[in-house]
Amino acid sequence: MRPAGLSDIEKQVRKEFLEGRRTVFGDPAVDDPAQGASWGPERTLQAAFIRKLIEDAGERRAPLRLVGARVVGALELEYLELGYSLSFSYCSFDDEIDLHDTRLRRLNLRGTHLSGLNAAMAHVDGSVVLSGAHSTGQIRLDNAVIGGGLLLTEAVISHPGGVALRAERVQVTGDLALWDTTIEGTAVLRDARVDGVLSLQRARLRAPGAEALDAARLYVGSDVLADELHSEGRIHFSGAQVAGLLRLAKAKLSNPGTTALDAYQAKIGADLQCYHGFEADGLVRITGARIEGHARFDGAVIHGDGANALDARYADIRGAARCREMRAAGAVRFANARVANDLDFREAILNFGSPSPVSSSRAPGPVSNPVRTSPNLLFLGNLRAAELTLRFAAPPQGGIYLAHAQVGVLNDDPAVWPPSLSLDGFAYERIADPGDVAVRIGWLEREDAGYRPGPYEQLATVYRRQGLDGEARRVLLAKQRARRRNLPTAARPWGFIQDAAVGYGYRPERALGWLAALLITGAVTFGLHHPIASGPDQAPPFNPLIYTLDLLLPVINFGQGRAYIATGGYQWLAYLLTAAGWILATTIAAGVARAVNRA
Repeated sequence: MRPAGLSDIEKQVRKEFLEGRRTVFGDPAVDDPAQGASWGPERTLQAAFIRKLIEDAGERRAPLRLVGARVVGALELEYLELGYSLSFSYCSFDDEIDLHDTRLRRLNLRGTHLSGLNAAMAHVDGSVVLSGAHSTGQIRLDNAVIGGGLLLTEAVISHPGGVALRAERVQVTGDLALWDTTIEGTAVLRDARVDGVLSLQRARLRAPGAEALDAARLYVGSDVLADELHSEGRIHFSGAQVAGLLRLAKAKLSNPGTTALDAYQAKIGADLQCYHGFEADGLVRITGARIEGHARFDGAVIHGDGANALDARYADIRGAARCREMRAAGAVRFANARVANDLDFREAILNFGSPSPVSSSRAPGPVSNPVRTSPNLLFLGNLRAAELTLRFAAPPQGGIYLAHAQVGVLNDDPAVWPPSLSLDGFAYERIADPGDVAVRIGWLEREDAGYRPGPYEQLATVYRRQGLDGEARRVLLAKQRARRRNLPTAARPWGFIQDAAVGYGYRPERALGWLAALLITGAVTFGLHHPIASGPDQAPPFNPLIYTLDLLLPVINFGQGRAYIATGGYQWLAYLLTAAGWILATTIAAGVARAVNRA
């Protein structure tokens, strides 16, 4: 390489490059590369000179290292195969750097001011460092292969209204770090592969009304850490695979009126943690996600999209789903979800308006029949969970849909029951605190669809399983009374008779009381006013007690009923006793049949 025709600064760069030393201009500690346009010729290099220097270097292995230089013109290094590293730290580039399909050992642009970088399909053996860099144009890393880490920490990438960082199908063997970085425009990591950690801690992603982060089908071999992430626009993790945890503690996501966080069918190898100050102005969607650990929404504030706040339908959660102290404005959906441990809404507040805390009107005890006009707010239909905790901080503003859900333990609080429930097909093995049976029957009466026999049968079964047979009978009696209220008017009298006589077979002791009362009434009355003998020559001596028993017991004949006939107004008493006997006999038989069936 001949130095003829080179300026003094170019000769210095050439000499130090050949000697394997770096060239430093100015004072990187105080110089601002964003003001590089004002730097003088003593630190200005032409991009064409740098390319020529690299081309003439041949097979050498020493890196090209510049600090604090201004580069004028487009640096076009596409398709080159370099056996060494390129380092342009704290430099200023007036035009884009083109490294398309370039091969090199390492790329360092720390603290550099860029007008754009095209490193699509580049192959870098080591790390790519853009920490502290500031780019006013797009950064492209599509299909790039990076053998070390991709470090974009404390950087600023500004391309509003478009894609600021495009890294589709990038392969990073180490970590991809974006912590403390500001990106104006969309960041695209679609189909990317990161074998280490993806760090978005304290990052600021701004693409209002668009995708702030498109990480669909992303693969991460370790954790995704996004603590204190601030975003405007959608965060998109649909179809992503994360071998470790996905953590968004204290993150603030904003995409009003639509989806703020979308993890549709994502696969997470540990926990999903949207807690400890997490706030989303928009829908949080984990529909169909598979989470090997816990799903944590403790203390989260979700403003929703105007209709829904949290959509976890068909999610498969191998640990617990914790929504303790969550504040949600909009519907929360766990329909068809599978939760291996507990689904916990302890101290949560669910409403249709602002998710801010509201006062709790706790009033334990029996409740009046609710107005069945409240739309559902919590959807748990076909849920499968080991335990379901519904101990809200305040009664939800809407109903809870539990139809065909199956849980091991139901842990709820009558003081914060919702205005309406859908319980048909809801199966549970145990109630953590059954409470007063009258209050629990009031719970069944909140059924949104009106009378359904299944919820009563289910509650009675659980009471029996927990050794509360008396409470089970009261529930089944309440079931018959509720059924009677839904019968046509003409069909109700017989029900009233069965209820009064033997409590539909669940209060058989009442029949004995009625028999005793009628027996005493008949014996006293006929003892004072003897019936006449039907045949004086054949009639046995009259006994008012036995005569009354003959009238009351239709299947037993002691001979008195046929031998004597009541006369005058007392014959109506005889008719009444006979009719009462038939009714009592029928209801007792029905009660015995139910008892046998229950046994």
